[in-house]
Order: sequence, then structure tokens, then C-alpha cells
Amino acid sequence: MQIIRESFFDVIQKMIGKTPKDSIMPLKRGYLSSIEMLESGIITYLCCNKPFLQILCKHFLLDENPTQDTLMDMSQELANLIIGRAKVITKQKGGNFNISTPKFLGIKLVKDYNKGLHFRLENGRCSIFMRGH
Repeated sequence: MQIIRESFFDVIQKMIGKTPKDSIMPLKRGYLSSIEMLESGIITYLCCNKPFLQILCKHFLLDENPTQDTLMDMSQELANLIIGRAKVITKQKGGNFNISTPKFLGIKLVKDYNKGLHFRLENGRCSIFMRGH
């Protein structure tokens, strides 16, 4: 989970030049995307609220009024960037894993997971949940 946390902070800082903060409050319902670490069968779920995605769209895409489709795309792309960056960090430390194509699952509730990390940025919130071995 430490590599996922490091990756999250790195991706957000590079995307928009802002630093998120750790949070103790899980966000279990929101824009939900998933991506699988193929060999291990671990599935990572990224759950963001609308304000979090709007912040990313404003600073990264220069879109102050993103459409629903743009928010869904941002959720999916963020999952890809975070787990892709975690893959690079893991490789630098001597490990390796492959990842699936990210999927947008909808505006849903996360139910079945083993671990979670939670973050906030201004009035936005985001949680990363993992399920699997």
C-alpha cells in the first residue's frame, strides 16, 4: 500500500501541482474505476467524489465545467496513471507486475475490499481500495 500511496501523491502533484492530504475518512460511494494487477489477481478500485475530479479537470484539462463523460474519463485515466506509476516504482525496486486496461464501473458503492487509502484535496475526496491476495 505504501507504493500506491507514493504513486498517488506523485501523480497528483505532477498533474496539477497541488499536494493532497491523507484522510481517515473513506469515500465508499463515488465515481468508481478499477484496474487489475494481472499476475496477482489484485484489483484496485479508485473512488472519487465529483469535487475531486472537478479539481483535476480544472487544473489538468483546463476545463472549469467538465461534462459527466469527462468526469468518468478522468476517473478511469487517474486509475491508470496511479497504478501505472506504482508499476514503475515497483520495477525500480526490483519487482514487476502487469496491469489491465482500467474500467469505469459507474457511480457506485465500494463493498468488497481488503485494504484502503484515503485522501483529500480542497473539498474533494478520493479513496483507493484493494481486493485480492
